[in-house]
Amino acid sequence: MKSSQAAAMEKRRAAREQAKKDVTDYALAGLRRPHYAGVFMRIEGAANPTFLAKIELDGFERHLEIRVAVQRDKAGQRYLDGLLSGVSLLSETRRFELTRDAGGADRYSGTIHLHGACLVINVLPTTAVNSGRIYLCHMEVLRETTDTGCRR
Repeated sequence: MKSSQAAAMEKRRAAREQAKKDVTDYALAGLRRPHYAGVFMRIEGAANPTFLAKIELDGFERHLEIRVAVQRDKAGQRYLDGLLSGVSLLSETRRFELTRDAGGADRYSGTIHLHGACLVINVLPTTAVNSGRIYLCHMEVLRETTDTGCRR
């Protein structure tokens, strides 16, 4: 009796996980390339320094928006909080925190872990032709496979 209940629970769990993966696949259907890029622009009038990058997609004539805001934790330390818009995902999966990369100043990265895929978002500084400082948004789409999972 217990083994049949355990087997039924396992089937329901597997079906639930497959449904979550299917929803992610549908939400990411327009992401056909492994890399996308945009330029961060400052949003004027925001309470905290906030930047927005629009990434044009190659499928379904739509775009994603990646918003990054400078926040302070309870100890007063600054951190970057990110939000992905334009993809039909659960609200808890659209938020991410960006951490400073060890390799360079002003380089940050964050990951959105989804069922069957990961979106890695990088903030990269560069200098424009007019010597102005701009920040690029690089988004990498990593599809999960049975061999690799969501690894780079």
